[in-house]
Amino acid sequence: MKINGKSVYLKSLSIKDSYFIFNLRKKKKISLYLHSPPKKINDQKNWIKDNIKKKETLDFVIICKKTQKKIGTIGFDKINKLSAEWGRWISLGSTMQNIEAIIILLNYGFNNIKLKKIYSLTNKNNKKVVNFHRKTTAKYDGIKKSLFLINKKKVDAVKYTFTKKKFREFEKNFNFISQSILQ
Repeated sequence: MKINGKSVYLKSLSIKDSYFIFNLRKKKKISLYLHSPPKKINDQKNWIKDNIKKKETLDFVIICKKTQKKIGTIGFDKINKLSAEWGRWISLGSTMQNIEAIIILLNYGFNNIKLKKIYSLTNKNNKKVVNFHRKTTAKYDGIKKSLFLINKKKVDAVKYTFTKKKFREFEKNFNFISQSILQ
């Protein structure tokens, strides 16, 4: 599956993406906030193989349209009839590319999957991403205590939720900013 945007597109995750994902998750600044990264490439391949089969999961690679290079990952987990968690958002793209990838994903969730709510759970220590969520139109839903196990330590998560209405406000704000920058 491919979901197009203006500067990026999302491509369904495949086994061929194993090395890219493995190397992305191994980056020191990124791995601080993630569940333990795989130790070997075969662990990453097996994770992808298993995940592709799950109906409640939908993972993508973010690709820059201009260069056709892979710049990140994003996806849904815990998909059900009403809601899904969006995450697995790791990107080396520009701010505009990163936000566009989110908009493409959430738009797909609300309009194609017909979700009512889409939420994120972010490691509370990942200040950059927590601050990003705080600046969106998503509703703050509090702290989820000891939700993650990161480097053998329990870590709290910060939860933010988009409804379709709140997402449309976010999308409108982004479109206004992106049009201003591009002119």
